[in-house]
Amino acid sequence: MRQLTFTCRPSPRHQFLRGRRRHFVTEADVRVVLDRLPGRLWERVKGVHFNDRARGRRCLGYVRQGRDEIALCSLPQRISLAAFLRRSQSPAQFGAVRGCQWPSLAVRRFMLYDVFLHELGHLQIVDEKAKSIRRKFADETRAQDFAEYWCRTLWSQPFDHPDPVHGPPTPEELEALNHGWKTSHGDYKKGLLCEESEQYEEAALLFTRAVERYPGHAPALERLGALTYAGKGTAQSTVGSIEILSEAVRLDPTLEDANLFLAMALAREGREAEARRCFERAMLIDSYHPLSMAVYADSLADWGCFDEAEALFLKALKKNDRCVMTIRDYARCLVRRPDPEGEANIGRAVELFARAVAIDPDDAESHYRLGDVLLCVDGEEERAVAQLEQALKIAPSHAKAAERLAEIQAERNGLDES
Repeated sequence: MRQLTFTCRPSPRHQFLRGRRRHFVTEADVRVVLDRLPGRLWERVKGVHFNDRARGRRCLGYVRQGRDEIALCSLPQRISLAAFLRRSQSPAQFGAVRGCQWPSLAVRRFMLYDVFLHELGHLQIVDEKAKSIRRKFADETRAQDFAEYWCRTLWSQPFDHPDPVHGPPTPEELEALNHGWKTSHGDYKKGLLCEESEQYEEAALLFTRAVERYPGHAPALERLGALTYAGKGTAQSTVGSIEILSEAVRLDPTLEDANLFLAMALAREGREAEARRCFERAMLIDSYHPLSMAVYADSLADWGCFDEAEALFLKALKKNDRCVMTIRDYARCLVRRPDPEGEANIGRAVELFARAVAIDPDDAESHYRLGDVLLCVDGEEERAVAQLEQALKIAPSHAKAAERLAEIQAERNGLDES
């Protein structure tokens, strides 16, 4: 494939809407579609851009003025695209049912094999001699005819690919859709409410029921996999979470939490190469947020790749220098790092933990970490005890802080007896 430019440039408000809007397709998805098409159809294409200019959900994609670049817009997490269908189309054509929100797989099919092909249709020259761009290139009707023709053509040809987005819905998928999607999606939405209110057992039950009723419900698989990884509301199982999250990512590679939790589960199992791929995919999906970077960097430190981890922590802090979790994990990395300049690393760690405490004085974990590292510094025991006591005051159930204070008291009692 010839060189193309792919960019992801969300609007500034994307940071505050994280979790509400996302892109349903990726660069890899677009490349597969282009590879399946004759080269003459996309010889004008110079770039494909993913942005957040949908104006709510009124615009799914567009071509730029030069008619050589295509933009695809991010959309709400849960959406129905029935309003964008032509009379010749139906929701079932893409794997959805009328009258309710669409499965993410159906949204992905529509974005790739209707919206993207439609915008590619606008790049087709219909009148070479026309002086105006509007007359030279395909209008709305011809662009949509182009999209529908090539969708039918591509889907009529056998194509072996692990991602079901590149083919029409199977009879089994449609049967499951008609019999279970509406109730499954209802259970999923109830599960989200339970998870938000920390009713994890009920949430896990609802997500499990949603998957049983419609096995292709990728977001339900994502949440169930995350709960299984954390052991919230269900038995903790790293292997089980890998199985669940792998299926979620297969159905929808654009789910950030599915990629992130899958990466953490793989890292926990020592499958470093696979974990790296998932972490990198998660960072691509959410390139404007440091969470994926920080978690990846923490795993790199666990693997002993301290230089790589520190570089990634610094990159994450450049994007958001007030993220307490990133600051805290960076400090932990410095404490664990085997280095001849160990004292210098301890000093930097103290500064970072103190910074985390200053940003969020009510975070018990930051107080505990600061107190724990201060015990490694001569003359700072009283300050360390004060931080550990503050951690227990904020979170009386903080077992590690209580244990550390008990150890300090035992050491003092031993000194008094001697």
